[in-house]
Amino acid sequence: MTTAVGVTSEPTAALEPDGSKPPHVRTTPGMLGALLDRRRSIGMFERLAAGRTGVVALSPMGRRVWLVFEPPLAREILVESARSVTKGEGLRMVRWVLGDGLLTSTDAVTHRRNRRLIQPAFSAAKIAAYADVMVAAAERMNERWTAGSVVEMPAEMAALTLDVVGQTLLGDDTAQDAHSISESLETVLKRFGVMFFPGSERLLASRLPIAVQIREATASMRATVERIIDRHRGSDSIVDDMVASLLAARDDGDALTDEQVRDETLTLLLAGHETTANALTWAWWLLDREPRAAARLHRELADVLGDRRPSYDDMSALPYTTAVIAETMRLRPPAWMIERETLEPVRVGEYVAPVGTTLLASPWLLHHDPRSWGEDAARFRPERWLGTDGGFDPTAPGQPRGAYLPFGAGNRICIGESFAWAEAVLILATLARHWAPATEPGQRVGTWAAVTLRPHPGIRMRLVST
Repeated sequence: MTTAVGVTSEPTAALEPDGSKPPHVRTTPGMLGALLDRRRSIGMFERLAAGRTGVVALSPMGRRVWLVFEPPLAREILVESARSVTKGEGLRMVRWVLGDGLLTSTDAVTHRRNRRLIQPAFSAAKIAAYADVMVAAAERMNERWTAGSVVEMPAEMAALTLDVVGQTLLGDDTAQDAHSISESLETVLKRFGVMFFPGSERLLASRLPIAVQIREATASMRATVERIIDRHRGSDSIVDDMVASLLAARDDGDALTDEQVRDETLTLLLAGHETTANALTWAWWLLDREPRAAARLHRELADVLGDRRPSYDDMSALPYTTAVIAETMRLRPPAWMIERETLEPVRVGEYVAPVGTTLLASPWLLHHDPRSWGEDAARFRPERWLGTDGGFDPTAPGQPRGAYLPFGAGNRICIGESFAWAEAVLILATLARHWAPATEPGQRVGTWAAVTLRPHPGIRMRLVST
């Protein structure tokens, strides 16, 4: 599995811009429209990247934006200069909804403290215990599925990961609460593009219907989580879920406030539900498009598991299953764009970005670049992740550091990375023992590039038993 990369250098406060600037790309009406229309955003960035290297400067809506195209530059932004940058405007607007959790926090001291407090909830022992919940949820879905039925796979995977996160994060008796939060979150995500309009904060405070819907959905999510926290505090029984872990967390005697627990819970629910559901949906679609990969996956599951359910201890014996998830996140990274804003001058290749510059590193562009992944970069080929011994090896493709960023990098790398790997691998292993879903013909599957990368408008698949 991939591991977090720590910050290795000092802040770059002594740097001063020397007046040189990256090549500038003029913002056209079509480009601005693609930024706001999340169905077209990926294509627009691909056109920007075509034939370019290094850095380009953009100025959408009067902002100073630099987009990098090379892995070393992505690492400069996310790792070497991690202490000199903060979250960008996009995630600051998400903060309006999710509060001040790890995903959106802009204060470095608070982020480090809260990360230390939350880290025990993602220990190896905790994830091993959660693995049984993940497999059991997948088995319940297996029992509901009927051969020959046509399902909307994004909705199926969302229901499944919601089942998992509802139990591991919120507790065993909160299925209805989890569903309520998910519905509210869906309302917000579908309207996420409005947060990038100029003056979006004023717009969100207005009486426009879209603003009212976002505010009501946000209030509903927060109220539901606050009720769950109150129930945990008032319970005499021992509860072993993530909310309980957050409430029990201590750092030199200090604890998270109820508001911080609420914000972290909302953040973890988005990260643990939305992103994994998208990754699994894309995995089924890619496997259907590459029958040889699907056949090899089914052989591995039959050889290793036979008729029994998978467990956490089986993960190391399922290298190809793991490779399928790794390759899916390469071609369809749930976090398709990473945004940072400079707090002080920051070196980006041969240039120095002034204070207030928005720096963009796109996992989508980096993950599809033939310079890092070879001429078959666009092909779904899970075996590229297998080492000479047949085991899963995150370095096997030979990609440079910074070319693969499904969970980010540096001090802001996703805290739930190990949880997400376990959830995706074990759910795929559980269901693929029985099913090989086939995409219904006549669909044009595109992308919806909002907070996460969703299929658009969806993916209808027929359930085919193996």
